[in-house]
Amino acid sequence: MLMLHISDIHFKHGEIGFDDDPNRGLRDDLIHDVRHMRARLCSPDIILLSGDIAYHGRKDEYDFAYSWLVNDLCPAAGCAIEDVLSIPGNHDVDLKAEDNPAFEAARRDLRATKAADVDRKLVKWLHDPHSSQILFGPLENYNRHFAAKLLCPIGPYNIKGKDGKVVENVSKPYVRRDVDLNDGWKLRIWGFNSVLVSDLTDDENVNKMLVDPAAAQIERDDGVAHLVMCHHPFNWIKNKAPFQERMEGVVQVQLFGHEHTERVEEHKYFVRVRAGALQPDRDAPNWRPGYNWIEASVVEIEGREKLRVKVWARAHEVDHFTPVFDRNHNEAHDNPLDLPAWQRQRQPARVERREDKMAEASPQAMELPMMVEPEKPVTVRSVATKIFRLREPEQRRLIAQMKLDATGDNELKDYEVAIAAVQRAEERGQLGELDREIDAILADGGR
Repeated sequence: MLMLHISDIHFKHGEIGFDDDPNRGLRDDLIHDVRHMRARLCSPDIILLSGDIAYHGRKDEYDFAYSWLVNDLCPAAGCAIEDVLSIPGNHDVDLKAEDNPAFEAARRDLRATKAADVDRKLVKWLHDPHSSQILFGPLENYNRHFAAKLLCPIGPYNIKGKDGKVVENVSKPYVRRDVDLNDGWKLRIWGFNSVLVSDLTDDENVNKMLVDPAAAQIERDDGVAHLVMCHHPFNWIKNKAPFQERMEGVVQVQLFGHEHTERVEEHKYFVRVRAGALQPDRDAPNWRPGYNWIEASVVEIEGREKLRVKVWARAHEVDHFTPVFDRNHNEAHDNPLDLPAWQRQRQPARVERREDKMAEASPQAMELPMMVEPEKPVTVRSVATKIFRLREPEQRRLIAQMKLDATGDNELKDYEVAIAAVQRAEERGQLGELDREIDAILADGGR
C-alpha cells in the first residue's frame, strides 16, 4: 500500500493563474520528482492532503487546486482523482465567513472553556443543527468547491429536519476510508478536523485549536491497522490529552501538517510524520518545501506480524527534490511496528484437481494470453467525482429522473444531495446506470 502525502500547498489568490506565480517552478519540480519516484516505487494507491489546500479559503483557490490535481498531480502519480483524500487546515477557513458575530461568539465560548470540559461542550455544538452550522460555515467554500468533489466534505453529525426526524447527513466532522493491505489486513484512514474555531489569532502557545472528540474514540478491530491525519500537531490542540493518548495507544501511523518542517518520529508502536509544506511562505525562516511517500505493508518478523511503514521524505533543493535521510543515512525511514494479534478464519484447503495437474504438465500452460487492460470498476467515489462535472440543474434533473431523491434532502446542501443520491444508487444496484447517464449528459455537452 503506497501513499503520496502532501500538505500546506497554499494556493494563493493573486498568484495562481499568472505566469509570474512564484510557485510555478516549484510545482514543476514536484511533478518531475513525483514521476521520478513513481518510476522507482510504482504509482501510489492514494494521495493524502493534510490541509491548507488554499490560502484564503476562496473559491478560485479551490477551483485552481482541483484543476491542478486533475491535470497535473494525478497524471504524474498515475493515480485517479477519486483516490485523493483531503482534510482542511487553518488556511482553508474562509476569513470573510468567520467574521460574523455568531462565529466570534462560538470561538470565545469554546476557547474560554477549560480543557477538561471542552469535549463535553463541543459535543453539544457538533450535534445541534443550528450551532453546528455556525462552526462549519467558514468551511463552506472548502466543502462546496473542493472536498465534496473528492467525497470527503466536513460537516456536522446527523441533523434533525423540520419534522423532527433525523436526516442522515453525508458529511461528518471527520473523513474515513478503508484500503486493503496485504495478508488480509486493512488500513483504516481517518482524517480529523482541527480548525473548528480557527481564525487569525490561532496561537500554539495558548492551545486554541480544537479537534472533534471522536478522534479520541477510535476502536480496535481485527485485521485493521489505523492511520490518522490531522492538520495541527498535538501542541496546537487544546483538547489534545485524550486525542494523543488514543493515538499512541491504537494508531500506528500519524500524519500532521501545519508546521513547515519535515520530521519523522519513530517509536516502537507508531510512527509520526510532520509533513513539511509543499509551498511554505517564502519569507518564512528556513524555507524548504517538502512532501512524503509512505508505504505500509504487513510482514512477519520472528513469528510476529508487524506493520512495516517506510517513509521517503523529500525536500526541495534549488531546482529538484532530494531525500531526507534517517540518522543512519538511509533514504527510507523503515519502521516495523507491532500489530495486535487476531484470530484469522482459516481458509478451506484447496483440492487439487486432475485438470490442474494436466495444465501444469502441459507446455501450452506456459503460453500467456494477450494482456487486456481491465475496465476500471464503477465505484461510489468514481461516480461521485463524475457527477460534480454536471451543472447543479443537470444533477437535480438526473436525480429526480432516476428517483434517487428522498424525503429530508431539502435539509441537505446541494452537494450533499448529490453525494446522497450516488450512495442510494449503490444501495439499489443502480450505480452503473447512473454512471452511464452521467456519461451521456457529458457527451451531449454537459460540463
